[in-house]
Amino acid sequence: MKYLFRGTAKFIVSNIAVIFTIMLLPVFLITDSVPIYEEIMNYLFNNKS
Repeated sequence: MKYLFRGTAKFIVSNIAVIFTIMLLPVFLITDSVPIYEEIMNYLFNNKS
């Protein structure tokens, strides 16, 4: 049950991350360091969970 919840949560967060990345495209032209974006990507691609 825990794995089903984690998978569903990562699926939802990944879809939100795509929309968030598209909204942040102008910011990425100025800087490459966006802490919130880094935290989301670390959560999605963390192999320990």
